[in-house]
Amino acid sequence: METYTSLLYFVQQAADHLLEPAEFICDFEHALIDALGDRFPNADIIGCCFFHFKQAVRRKKSIGISNRAASIAEKPGVLDMLTVVPIEKIESGGITWVKRQIKERCRINGVAYIRTKWRIFWAYFKRTWLQLYNPALWNVHGLNERLVARTNNPLERFNRQLNSAFPTPHPSLAVFVTTIEAVSRENVAMLTAVRGRRARRRPRETIQLPVAMELPNEAESSGNEDDDSEEEGSDRDLERNSVCHCG
Repeated sequence: METYTSLLYFVQQAADHLLEPAEFICDFEHALIDALGDRFPNADIIGCCFFHFKQAVRRKKSIGISNRAASIAEKPGVLDMLTVVPIEKIESGGITWVKRQIKERCRINGVAYIRTKWRIFWAYFKRTWLQLYNPALWNVHGLNERLVARTNNPLERFNRQLNSAFPTPHPSLAVFVTTIEAVSRENVAMLTAVRGRRARRRPRETIQLPVAMELPNEAESSGNEDDDSEEEGSDRDLERNSVCHCG
């Protein structure tokens, strides 16, 4: 956090302390979020929810979730539903609803649903996205689609640009600095051309937010918090049959 705090101080100093931002759009870097909140207490901090939610399952493929099962969770209207339900209903009903959707879609598509692996994923999800980060950072319930597009599309595009610019996944410091300088010059040249009307600004992609599902009240859903524990049969049975058995 100290590095980010110092960096923000010098940015403010360079701007003659005239910066009064209304909102920040940033990566889910805990130290950066804390530094922004400390330096600009009146600004809203918005995380880049869709970009990171797409990566949440991918990062956990190492626990044994198959590519096909992960793809089902990543499809529109499944895991991303947690970004549009009211914050107070994420844990009380939203997660249970998403679990059932994943299991049912696995069953329909003949994809193995291995409960032990998904329990590990949901433990990670709750630990990271409900405890480490405030859901208000990534949940967009009540925000308009134009703001959501501004929080996510530029990050995804810039991430693709950086990935294609670096020759290797782990470049040396010299290569890193040289590449960042080249990418920065390219973006500055593009912005200058747009301002001089020599180039057209890239159109923003339209983000279609999922429509939040109807959730039961807390009393109705409290008994089914961990839907996995209700199912009969062992995980070994599920792996052998290569399909999940819901019900």
